[in-house]
Amino acid sequence: MTAIARNRGRRAIRTTLAIGTVSLGVLVLSACEKPSPNAHFTLDSSSKSRETASDCYGHGEPLGAERARDCLVGTENRVTFTSTPGDTFRIGVDAHVAEEGWLLFVNEQLYRAEPFTGTYRSFPSDQLFQMVQQQATPGSPPVAEELRLSVAQIRADDYDIETIWASQTQEEYDERLLGSLEGVWNATLEPGD
Repeated sequence: MTAIARNRGRRAIRTTLAIGTVSLGVLVLSACEKPSPNAHFTLDSSSKSRETASDCYGHGEPLGAERARDCLVGTENRVTFTSTPGDTFRIGVDAHVAEEGWLLFVNEQLYRAEPFTGTYRSFPSDQLFQMVQQQATPGSPPVAEELRLSVAQIRADDYDIETIWASQTQEEYDERLLGSLEGVWNATLEPGD
């Protein structure tokens, strides 16, 4: 009878340890942050990949207009390249980002309203700098500033360009456009000689 009691005691201890180990494992896994997708930036032969800043990816939820705006101008995790005339700037995104669609912002201005749905896109750097030149005040000297480029994943269910264009105020436009963003990745192009 003593042997049976000992075996039950050992079995109870093993069961308790197993349950404790599983519980601890679940606790550790739940404390981990889910990784965000990467964006890949390439200028000629120089390439850099980044995850979003920790608070600039919604993991299935929109960021909200205010947070998205902060992410577009943020400096955290921003990669920097020096561009010379004739360079080609390339952007690559993970397949999940391409499925939803993504936008390019140049100095916080929308490059194109129709979302890109491919995993890879090339842009002549001269064209990107020219976009900023066209936004400059007429009669002022040419702008030779850096370009702040932002790749922004949209939530396809929330992004409706017709509704965005129909906005009556700048605030409404920003709320509708930026409110549809789920993730933001940033790069900087500096003009070279």
